[in-house]
Amino acid sequence: MGQKRDLTLDLAKAICIILMVIGHSGCPDYLHRFIYMFHMPCFFFISGYLLNDKYLTNLKTGLWRKIKDSYYPFVKWSVIFLLLHNVFAYLHIYDTSYSLKEISIKAVRILTMTGSEQLLGGFWFLISLCWASIATTVLFYFTQKIENLHYINNFLGVILLLTMATLWNQLPIKLAAQFGEQTLLATAFYISGYIYHKTDLKGTYPHIIGSALFIVPAIAAIYTSLGMDCKGSIVWLYYVIAICGTVATMQLSKWLSSTRIASLLSYIGNKTLYILTFHFLSFKLVSYIYIKYNHLPLDNLAQFPVLEITNNWMWIIYGVVGIGFPLLTWEVSQCFSLKIKALIGK
Repeated sequence: MGQKRDLTLDLAKAICIILMVIGHSGCPDYLHRFIYMFHMPCFFFISGYLLNDKYLTNLKTGLWRKIKDSYYPFVKWSVIFLLLHNVFAYLHIYDTSYSLKEISIKAVRILTMTGSEQLLGGFWFLISLCWASIATTVLFYFTQKIENLHYINNFLGVILLLTMATLWNQLPIKLAAQFGEQTLLATAFYISGYIYHKTDLKGTYPHIIGSALFIVPAIAAIYTSLGMDCKGSIVWLYYVIAICGTVATMQLSKWLSSTRIASLLSYIGNKTLYILTFHFLSFKLVSYIYIKYNHLPLDNLAQFPVLEITNNWMWIIYGVVGIGFPLLTWEVSQCFSLKIKALIGK
């Protein structure tokens, strides 16, 4: 009999996407700060963990695969949402409509991965992921040829990236914003995920001790607010805190993989792109119902990502709908697609 599939990574992605939606939902300040300490670094970490060595022996194939994994969905959904922008503006989801010239400019920015629609605010992740995966693939392609120095160079790569992010404003050469501190940090976490997978580091933390690392971001969130946009020397502190939260997430996911909730979380973890794409739009459904129920001006629907003034518990509703509605939409679309294919087959 075949071995049971390890659901750890699926569950880790599920935890991260749930935290992302909660972080956008208008949740309490402390919870927001705690989530932002590690949830996006964990996504990059998992992507690096999943990097297959076979893509490092053929640079052309490896780069094409990495570009395809992030560039294609970015362009696909960004173009769709761009074409629907004026429809959304008519529905009061946006304040203003686009002219033909603005649509053209936006289309160019989408194709060059330098911008997207407001409803796809989370798509900055795909931009940074694209460049992080390209940089890592190129680095590993050349360093793997020096076998004795391979892992040393990987660690040095993380240190170099963190140093560059720290000194970004002092660098003599100014690069485009998409190559800035955020992408440098993303690449550092990406490489860290690969190192974690390839070394025995992942086996040194029992589940309870590993999950206890959540204490680090939990304490840090009491005193400060950090995220992927941090700058200067604080980058090093953020990296350490984020790694603690990320390893804790991985260890928690490993433990949860043997529980009854594993199948549900695995299902969510396999739909992260869909939730990333549609959770802001799902928030608008909640906002619309709240506006209508409280007889508020419909123009309030344009507030992003959620209504500025709501009841204290509304973030829970936003969170549930932000996760549940994209999943429901996906299921409906799949059923519709299967029926269409069946009709065509006849």
